[in-house]
Amino acid sequence: MIKAEAIDKVREDIITAAEEVFQKYGYLRVSMQDISKASGKGRSTLYYYFRNKMEVFDAVSHRLFGQLLKECQKVISPDATFVVNIERYYSVKLRNLKKIVSSYELVTEDFRQDPSLLAAKTHKLQDNEIAILNNIIQWAQANNEIAQLSTEDSTFLAEIFVTAFKSYEQEIVLYNKLQNFEEKINWLAQILHKGLT
Repeated sequence: MIKAEAIDKVREDIITAAEEVFQKYGYLRVSMQDISKASGKGRSTLYYYFRNKMEVFDAVSHRLFGQLLKECQKVISPDATFVVNIERYYSVKLRNLKKIVSSYELVTEDFRQDPSLLAAKTHKLQDNEIAILNNIIQWAQANNEIAQLSTEDSTFLAEIFVTAFKSYEQEIVLYNKLQNFEEKINWLAQILHKGLT
């Protein structure tokens, strides 16, 4: 019987190899054979963990986005103001998104050809981000910076933030637009804060 740690390690090795393959060739040009070869795992092993290339790419995306959110979480705090937390969070997020886009230029090009791929990926990953933004909103309420909201309204507001900012992020990722967006984060955070007081 294979131990769970060994299974996890094999899966992580496949994901690590797949990251390199997607960086080198993009998404559309990669096959399961490429991932199998890069990981040094047989195709049967690869298919034991992942049914298809999309599942492998989902795992890579989940890892990258998870690392990005960890970096974002490091800069926010219940002791910081709402505006500071929003500004720090989105500054770090955009900076890290730009690094990912730079590292995965060919994947980005594939997403430009089929933007629905990016939309599907980001939609699956947004629950964790909603939870983080909900924390920022709740901290602001606890610090009496913004009006008190019901749990439902707080979650709704976090969902709106994620959805609205995602549109800007896609413009940056897919079309290299809004180059000075980081400079505008404080201004937008101030507007959001005023609307909630």
